[in-house]
Parts: sequence; C-alpha cells; structure tokens
Amino acid sequence: MKGKNGLKLGILIISVILIALPLSPFPNYLNSESDGDQEKKVETAEEVQTGDSRKSKSEGAEEAERRLKEEIFHPREEIIVTATMTPKAIKDCTVTASVVIPQELKALHVTNAMNALMFTPGIFVMRTGDFGRADIEIRGLGQRGQRIGVMVDGRPEKMGLFGCVVTQTFPFDNVERIEVVRGPASVLYGSDALGGMVNIITHTPQKGWETEALGSYGSFDTRRFTLRHGAGFERFGYYLTFDDSRSDGHVANSAYAGRSFTGKIYSLFGQSWRLTLNGKYYDGKKYEPLVTYTTPPSELWNDYKRGGFDLTLSYQSGGQEFSLKIYTDLGHHVFSDGWNSRDHVYGGVLRYTLTNWKYNELTLGADLRLLQGKSYNFPAGQWDKNEGGFFLQDHFVLKNRLILNGGFRVNRDSSYGWEFVPSVGAIFLLNERTSCRGLISKGFRSPQLSELYLYPTSNPDLQPERIWNYELGFSRKFWTGFNFDLTLFLMKGRDLIQLAVNPSPPPKFKLANLGQYKAKGLEASLRGQITGSLMASVFVTYLEPGEETIGKAKQKYDLSLIFKKGRIFSSLMAQYVTDYYAGNNKTNRLSSFFLLNAKMDLDLSRYFGLFLAINNILDTDYKIYVNLPGQAAGAYPMPGRSIHFGLRIKP
Repeated sequence: MKGKNGLKLGILIISVILIALPLSPFPNYLNSESDGDQEKKVETAEEVQTGDSRKSKSEGAEEAERRLKEEIFHPREEIIVTATMTPKAIKDCTVTASVVIPQELKALHVTNAMNALMFTPGIFVMRTGDFGRADIEIRGLGQRGQRIGVMVDGRPEKMGLFGCVVTQTFPFDNVERIEVVRGPASVLYGSDALGGMVNIITHTPQKGWETEALGSYGSFDTRRFTLRHGAGFERFGYYLTFDDSRSDGHVANSAYAGRSFTGKIYSLFGQSWRLTLNGKYYDGKKYEPLVTYTTPPSELWNDYKRGGFDLTLSYQSGGQEFSLKIYTDLGHHVFSDGWNSRDHVYGGVLRYTLTNWKYNELTLGADLRLLQGKSYNFPAGQWDKNEGGFFLQDHFVLKNRLILNGGFRVNRDSSYGWEFVPSVGAIFLLNERTSCRGLISKGFRSPQLSELYLYPTSNPDLQPERIWNYELGFSRKFWTGFNFDLTLFLMKGRDLIQLAVNPSPPPKFKLANLGQYKAKGLEASLRGQITGSLMASVFVTYLEPGEETIGKAKQKYDLSLIFKKGRIFSSLMAQYVTDYYAGNNKTNRLSSFFLLNAKMDLDLSRYFGLFLAINNILDTDYKIYVNLPGQAAGAYPMPGRSIHFGLRIKP
C-alpha cells in the first residue's frame, strides 16, 4: 500500500511542478506567420514595388496556405502514422501513442522486433528469453496477439486459424522504427485492435547504395549472421535482408534455429504515384524446456514457417492522399505433439484522406479480409470466414486552441453479423508547450476460427468481445527538448470469450461470452536530450487489472541512457518490475526483478565497426509468466548474464 501511495504522490508532485513552470505565451499558429512566412512577406513587398504585385500576392497566399496546412497536419516533430493513418505529431493525437525511434532500437540487443518493445511504457512482453515467443500485452490485453493488432508497414499480420501473432517470426534486421497505439484502435483497424496496435516500420533506402554484413557470437553458443543490401534512385529503390540465428538456449532443451528473408521494392510514377511491394519469409524451430509441466513429455518443439506479402498503390497530391493495399499472410505450423496446420489470410485496405479544408482532415476507408485454416490431424478439418468494414475519421482544429477527433466503424463478420464502433477525443492546447487531452473509444474482437469451429469446446454462436476505454492525458514540453506525458486510463471489457460449464453437455465445457475485464492505471514518460550527445528516457507504468492478475505486471519502471558522439555509440537500459503474479486474484506471486543491460558500438572506420552487448549485467535470477501455444503455461526462467560481441562490415 505504501508503494502504491508513494507512486501516486510522486506522479502528482511531478505534474504540479511541470504545470507551475513558467508558461510561454501561446502562439496563434493557425493565423500567425512563421519566420519563413515573414521572409515570404518581405519578398512579396519587393515584388509589389517592381509592378508584379497581383501575381506575387497570389503566389504568396498559396505558399502561406501550404505552409499552414503543413504546420497543422504534418508538423516537423516526432510523428506517428499508425494513430490516424496519416503523419501526425504525437502531441496532436487524441489516442495514447509512442514511437521506438532508431536510436532506441540501436541501443538494444534483441533478436526479434517484439522484444524491442520491452522497455516501452504500457507494454509487458511475455517472452521465452532471447529467442522464441515474445507476446505483447498492452495494458494487460494480449492473449498471444489475439487482442492486439500487429502490422508490418501497415500490413496486418495474423494467423488465419487462431487469429494470433507468431511473434518470433518478426525479424529485427530491417526495422526502422516501431509505432504503438495503447488502447483500442478498432475504428481504423477493426477487430485486430481491441487493446491496441503495433506497427513495425521497415527501412527504406535513401539515395545511393547500402550494403551491410553483421556477424555476432555470444553466450549459450549464440550465433547470428545478418546481411542487408539496398539502393535508392530517383524513381526506384529496393531493400533486401537475410538473417540466420542459432542458439543452444539459456536452459536445457531450449535450442533455436531460424532463418528469415525480407524484401521491399518501390517505384515512383509521375509526381504523385508510388507502387510498393513488400514481402517476408520465416522458417524456424524452437525447442522448449519442460519447466512448466507436472508430467513432462519426452520432447517439446514448435516448427513455424510463415510468409507475408503486400502490394500498395499510393497517391499524394495537394490536399488528397489515397492508398490501396492488397495483402496475404500464410503459414505452416508443425508441433512435437502432432499438431499440423496451414492457414491463409487474404485482404485489402482502401483509404482516402482529404485536407483541402484549411483546418480539417477527413479520412474515409474500407477493408475486407478472408481467413482460412486447415488442420491435418485431430481435430481434422478446414474452415473459413470473412469480415470487412467501412470507417470514417475526422480531425478538426478549432479556434487555435482545440483539436477535435472523432470517427466510427461499421463492421460485418460472416460469423455473427454487424458491429458499430465509435471513438471521440479532444486536445486542449493551454499554450505552445502544454496540452490536455481526453478520449472515449470502443474496441472489439471477432471470434476466431478456432473458437468457432475447431475444438469440441468451440461455439459457432460466439459474439465479439467488446471493451470501452476512457482516458485523460497531460503533456508538457519544457527546458530544451524534454517532453513529459501522463495518461490516466480506465478500461471496461465484457463478453470476453472463455471456457464455461456447458449447460447441455457433452462436452462438459464450452466457450462462451462470459468474461469481463476492468483495468485502470497510469503511464508516465519523460524523454529528452540532457546534452547534445546524451539522451535519456524514464517511463512509469502502473496497472491495476482487478482479479485478472495472471501474467500482468502491476508496476514497471524503465530507464534508458543513450550516448552518441563521433564514432562512439553506447547505451544503458534498466528495468524494475514488481507486484507480478502467475495466477489470478494475486496468487502465485513471482519475485520482483531488476534488469540492467548495456551496449557499446564503435565505428573503427567508414567500413568496419564493432559492438559489445551485455544483457542482465547483474545476473538477476527471475522468471516471466508465459502461455505457450498448444503447451503448458507457467513461470519461465529467464537468461542470466549474457555477453555478445560482433563485427559490422559496410563495403
């Protein structure tokens, strides 16, 4: 109780101090002129004197309006695409969002993109160590990716049969940044985004050639080789990667071997059109230790083969943006217990955004997808379903101080019918440095093929899971480049799908919409530049999930220090987790733990570089709750101190 009160008091004191700091006058940025506009005004005056005033005034007005739209809808700050489907400053988003930027990704030594989120506020990663599962939970919602959405460059990534995310199949070798929306995002992304959204943005080469080879070796006989190559030209570009990773694992029977390939090709047509082809293929096998079993099997492993491809046609000109994405996900899964399945997802997303009005941005869109799955053993069978929807979202700036954002989705699923999803939010700009925001949003998740048809406990009459989310936020920019953000949230879920006693057996149990979820909490962050070479971040996550405490960390604190000067890049990452349980109703408490990771990267020359990474420097002995597909759930031992070093070559 003391810890809880101390946390709340600390956040309150920080907030009061930040609000009390001297406030700068709020600029009338919607009507005022920037330095560039003032320069343009001087140029126009000179042209008037030369007798070309009418033409110059017209051009000046057009230029001023263009600059104004850029300032309102595409500010030159840290932006996020996932929150609104168009580039938007995080401070102008009513949803709670965060971005893992390239410097932060470089500071980590991880093997897949999901593990790169372990130091992000509001997120906890249920992982099996450096390799294998890395299941994301946002504000306590995840269920192996069934209750949150994961995308790669906007392409939804789901297993067609179970609707889950196979997290080890997301390579880290082509990741440019990762964007996260914390809380329901179903208006734009449908049933994938009940609890939030993760969008992995991959690297696009700039002008010229890019080639890099990286090899590393470390603890547990871990070996990695990564090759990246690409090029960017005036009208065409491509980027290809290959990664081979192998390890004996940090405990007995936890070996891993996996290969992944990714590719991106893009071409520009005229001044406004762009065509992009993305693809990936993964083939990996992970052995699992038997620590979670009372009566363990003789051997336990999962073999995954997964691919994903999308073709995107986009257009941008003036105040209009258009995109059409056609995509597919496919996989073949074989487990040691005899499981053998294939799945496919085929889909498309159409979006049109209009910003011709000075203070308004309107987005319309539609999506459709077909999910298919086939099991070759018991229970053998083949199933499919489809779902699609229409969505609308509007972003409006009012009276220089107020940003309004609202939208809705009308969704139809072939298994249960229609669902209506609204969202409304507002941001009040107190001054150029300070803002407050509020949000009410609904999320939903459609029942998956496995829940509808696959097992004897399945139920074809299932309805979607639903959740309402309420948020209040406060943001403050102060000093030089420091940003503070505080979010308070309350989530109320109902109709969650869970096993219940079957009133008409057999079978004895059957899936039903009986579960509830009520969680509240806060997320606070402080990020900025201490000096020109040193960047620091502090994140506080507090989650009160009610009775649903299994695998949900109540308190998580993250700290990162990143130093970059000349040829030296180094980082120090720390995390403390407490009030953590492997059972509901605060049962089976797991030990609190403190992690400390460090990494140093040195460019020896233009062509060669070295790095040294030490994870769990203090050799902390700790466990994390995991729920492995088709296997047991329980506390999984994490790696002790591990050391990895590598060589980077850029010919």
